[in-house]
Amino acid sequence: MNAMAKGMAHISFTGGSMFLPVRNLYDRQLLLEHVGERVRAKGQVQVLMGDRLWMVHRNRGPGAAHCASCGLAATTACYSRGCEGACYCVACALEDDVEPV
Repeated sequence: MNAMAKGMAHISFTGGSMFLPVRNLYDRQLLLEHVGERVRAKGQVQVLMGDRLWMVHRNRGPGAAHCASCGLAATTACYSRGCEGACYCVACALEDDVEPV
């Protein structure tokens, strides 16, 4: 796995991919919106930011996972290698300073 340039995110999904800047809070909000839209449309999205690769899935059903960072139910579950199966909500996962549990 290669690292993504600082300040950029690569979102890939079935049928395409896109690069988005993530240099400030506005960029970060746009990233969250794009990821949410793609997950709803495709079911699964891969996000590469810095040296972290996230697999983002829709969480369906009553047994929704809870975020390992904020503890809220994660309707969109994010998993990363090195996090030992811990689930994060998309907002916590795509923050700059997320540390593995």
